[in-house]
Amino acid sequence: MKADTAYINAKIVTMDPKESIAEAVAVKYGRFLKVGSNTEINELINEDTTVVDLGGKTVIPGLIDSHCHMMDVGALRRLYVDVSEEAGVRSIDDLVEKLKKRAEKTPKGEWVLGYQEDDSKLVEKRHPTRYDLDKVSTDHPVMVITVGDHFRMVNSLALKQAGITADTKDPVGGKFDRDKKGVPNGGLHETAIKAVVPEEVDIPDREQAKEGAREILTECAEVGLTCVYDTVVKHQIRAALDLVNEGELPIRVRMDVMIDMFPQLYKLGIYRGLGNDWLKICGLKFFFDGAISARTAAVTEEYLNKPGFYGVMATTKEIATKTIMDAYKEGYRISAHANGDRAIEMYLDIMEEAQKKYPRPDPRNRDIHCTVITPKLVQRIKKLGILPTIFGPYVYYHGDKLIPAFGEERLERMFAARTFLDAGVKIAAHSDHPCAPFPPLMAIHGLVNRKTKAGKPIGQSQKVSVIEALRLYTTHSAYQQFDEDTLGSIEEGKLADMVVLGEDILTIDTERIKDIPIEYTIIDGEIVYQR
Repeated sequence: MKADTAYINAKIVTMDPKESIAEAVAVKYGRFLKVGSNTEINELINEDTTVVDLGGKTVIPGLIDSHCHMMDVGALRRLYVDVSEEAGVRSIDDLVEKLKKRAEKTPKGEWVLGYQEDDSKLVEKRHPTRYDLDKVSTDHPVMVITVGDHFRMVNSLALKQAGITADTKDPVGGKFDRDKKGVPNGGLHETAIKAVVPEEVDIPDREQAKEGAREILTECAEVGLTCVYDTVVKHQIRAALDLVNEGELPIRVRMDVMIDMFPQLYKLGIYRGLGNDWLKICGLKFFFDGAISARTAAVTEEYLNKPGFYGVMATTKEIATKTIMDAYKEGYRISAHANGDRAIEMYLDIMEEAQKKYPRPDPRNRDIHCTVITPKLVQRIKKLGILPTIFGPYVYYHGDKLIPAFGEERLERMFAARTFLDAGVKIAAHSDHPCAPFPPLMAIHGLVNRKTKAGKPIGQSQKVSVIEALRLYTTHSAYQQFDEDTLGSIEEGKLADMVVLGEDILTIDTERIKDIPIEYTIIDGEIVYQR
C-alpha cells in the first residue's frame, strides 16, 4: 500500500507513549499509514503520492481546545458590538460612544448589545452601571457582557421592562448588584440575567449561526487548532450540522450540550457518542458558580479586593443534585462548570452520590475550569476519576487582574497543572473563548512560564514542561472526549491531524512560545491552512 501524501524532512514530535521523534509520515485515507524515518517513508511513495518537504520544521499533533464557546462567539459577532480593549475601548466613555453608534442605527425598542467588556482594562477600573448605559440610550434596552459572561450590565430601561425594583429579591442562583440604598444598579450575576434579558435576545438566525461558526472555526485552524470541544445549544448544533452536511466544517468539533436540553435528548435516545470523526456529542454541561475572569467564582476564602465577598453560586445543592441525577441515571456524562473550591466541593459531593447510586465503569465526568483547589479536593478528584480541564491562557492574559482579587498565595493553588499531574490526574487545558484568546500557543506559553502579560511571575510552583503542556492540548484533551484511539498523537492508524510550526517549540526560549508562527494546519492529511 502506497501513501496518498507524505510529509518528509521534519522534526516530528509524535506525543506517543515513548515521546518519539520521527522524521516523516505517510498518510493513507486520512490516517497515518507510517510514522518513521525518511528512508522508511520513501518506501511508501510512488508517482501518485503527493510529497511535502517540510525542510526540517517541527511538527506536533493537531491541537485540541478542551472547552470553549466558539460557535456562540461566531454568532455573537453578528449581533453584538465588540467593547474590548483590543477594539479600542479603554474607558467607560469609549464604551458608551461605541454603543451609541449602534443605537443610532437600531430601531427604538430593540436591544443594543456589547460584549467582551473587561473592567480591569478600563481607566475607571470598574464596570459601567445602569446610569452609564443610560447615556447610550433611553429608548433602547442596553446590555453589556463581560469577558467572562457570568456577569452582565443593563440600563434603566432594561430593568424597567423586566419589572426589577429595589423590592425585587435576588433569584435563586443569582444576584442583582445594588447601590447603598438597595436599588439595583444594573449589574446582573448568573440567573439574575435570565430575570432581565429575554432568551430570544441572544439567538441568531440560522444563516448568522452557520456563517459565524464557519468564520471562527476557520480562524481556529489558522492558530493550529484541529479540534475544539464546544458548549452548545440548539442553534449551534444546527449550525455545525449545516456545515457538516455541506462538507464545509473547517475543523473537528466535539460538543457538550447544555443540560436543560436533557429531556429532549433523552426522548430521542441521543447521548454520548452520536456523530462521527468530524462532529460528535460528548456530554451535558451544568453550571455551578461564577467566573474567574469576572472574579465571581464561589470560594471559601473572601476576595481580597472585596472584603466579605465569596463569589456567586449559580445553583443550589438541591437543584444541582436533582438535575444531574436525572441525567446521570440515564447514562449521560457530566461536564460541570465548577471554578471555586466551594463549587468544586458541591460538585464532588453530588458525583460521589451519583456513582454510588448509578455506578458505571470509566465515566470520565469532567470539572471544567476546576480553578481554586486544595490538597483534599485533589485527592477526591482522583478517587472519583473526575477529569479537570483548566484554563490555559489565564495566567498570561488575565493574571495581572487576578493578583489583587486572589493574592499570590492562593494563585499557587490555581490553574494547578503541576499539582494535578503529580497526583496522576489526567488534566487537559482550554481557552474558554471568549473568556480568553483561543490561540493554543498562548496557553502553552502561560502554562510553561507562569508569568502575566506584564511579566510578573505568579503561581510558579505550578509550572510544567513544554511536553507536559503539549499533552494538555493533545493526548489528554483527546482522552477527555473519548478520542484517545483516533486523535492526540502522531501514531499509525490515527487520524492524520498535525501542525507545522515555524520554530522548534522544544528548543526555543520559552518566553517566545506564544509568538511561534503556524506554518500549516493539517487535518486528515490535508492542508487546511497555510501561512
